Amino acid sequence: MPPSSARGVEPRRTSPLRHLLNQILAQLDGRVPTRPVLLVGGIASGKTATGLRLLSLLRQCDIRVGGFLAPRKLEGDETVGYALIDLATNTTHPFAGLEPGGIQAGRFYLSEEGLAVADRAVTAALGDTSVVFLDEVGRLELQGGGHAMAVRKVLAADVLPILLVRDELVDEVVSAFGIETPVIFHARRALDESVASPAGTRTFWEIVDSMPFPLLVTLCDDGFPQSRPMRLVERDGRALWFATSRASRKVLQIEAEPKVTVLFVDSDRFNYASIHGEAHIVSDADRERRLWKEEWSEDWPEGPSDPDYVLLRIDGVRGHYVRGTTGESGILDLA
Repeated sequence: MPPSSARGVEPRRTSPLRHLLNQILAQLDGRVPTRPVLLVGGIASGKTATGLRLLSLLRQCDIRVGGFLAPRKLEGDETVGYALIDLATNTTHPFAGLEPGGIQAGRFYLSEEGLAVADRAVTAALGDTSVVFLDEVGRLELQGGGHAMAVRKVLAADVLPILLVRDELVDEVVSAFGIETPVIFHARRALDESVASPAGTRTFWEIVDSMPFPLLVTLCDDGFPQSRPMRLVERDGRALWFATSRASRKVLQIEAEPKVTVLFVDSDRFNYASIHGEAHIVSDADRERRLWKEEWSEDWPEGPSDPDYVLLRIDGVRGHYVRGTTGESGILDLA
């Protein structure tokens, strides 16, 4: 069942999520018996986010993965629905919303077409993958509806199932579906973990380098963050360079609080990267001349010698990224 490339793969660090990865690889290699994995947690506890991180780790190990995950759709801090990601095709489909129609589950209504897409994703995965995700097994499934049939297909197949389950329903799900000795992993254990591999680090910098106009976020004197688009004029390793006005508000804010965030958001591809770092106002005549752009002359008429023209360097300390098409994500230590 497992590809040969999975043999001998070792995680970069011992952490709860990577320990789970080790357990999964041992099962796929036949070193230990196969046991279904339950990713458990409460509402909005990070079950799907943990599933996406585990998905990323498995793919980095060349493990064939199928099934589906259902991330929340947010408006501000409110959950207004769920999408459905077919993990074999990396396509996203409508799944659940607040508007009446379809099958009611709590305050949401599940799309019958979304359920059909989920079932097709699971059925297709059974003949072509080693690991199958199913998000999630809840009260509707315990009543025989929703994904119940897909759950039974996965548990009966020669694959390793990874089921997302509400923590208060674990015992009922285990009993109802006859799951023996599952591996239970609590989503909260993975929330602050770094999962970036060398490949993930490359992805992070690819996202950063593809977006020349990120948002710089500083802290106002009233305690609220302020953001503005900036032109990234140079990246030197983890150091980001910008040009700015010495008399600007951002310079005053940085002098008061040098901890800043730079956001790179690609809304077309749904890629995202952020860098938290320390900002510095730099006087460097040689670099100021080298980075100077003629189109800045309107703002700084005296050119690179203009006293109001100054460089801003941000030394990255920590980074985070999400690749929208695959759900791959990671946290990086940049210092």
